[in-house]
Amino acid sequence: MICNYDNCCSENKKRCCNECMSGLAVLVEIIGGLLFTAIVVLLFINGILTSAEAIATAALISGLVYLGVLTASSLLPDGESLKGCVGCNLAGIITGIFGTVFSAIIGIAVTFTAGDTISAVILGIIAFFFAYMIISTFFLVKSCIRR
Repeated sequence: MICNYDNCCSENKKRCCNECMSGLAVLVEIIGGLLFTAIVVLLFINGILTSAEAIATAALISGLVYLGVLTASSLLPDGESLKGCVGCNLAGIITGIFGTVFSAIIGIAVTFTAGDTISAVILGIIAFFFAYMIISTFFLVKSCIRR
């Protein structure tokens, strides 16, 4: 379990730590990412998704914007309550953001061809990390609402 005791309540650390990201949340993120990846790759291989470069660019932009928003919100003077929520979910969020950004950069550098195995694998990696980032955001919002 990932828990930041500095951000937990002083009188009831066990309850606060139990609200942090657990192994079940990571499992949900991985399974959700794999399901989303399967759907995107099947659509790409069958030729329904024709603009894979646009998908890679959109994933890159959304990852960079999310990283900027996360950084800016943690630097705000009244962002102490948000820091407690982010401290619990930071590993999943950072994994999703950096995985999305780095795989999208690789995807933008590659020429996508429908039916090509390498293109499908790269698009699948982008889709997996993008879904991981979105699902970890859901768990971030869920833990902030509980606080």
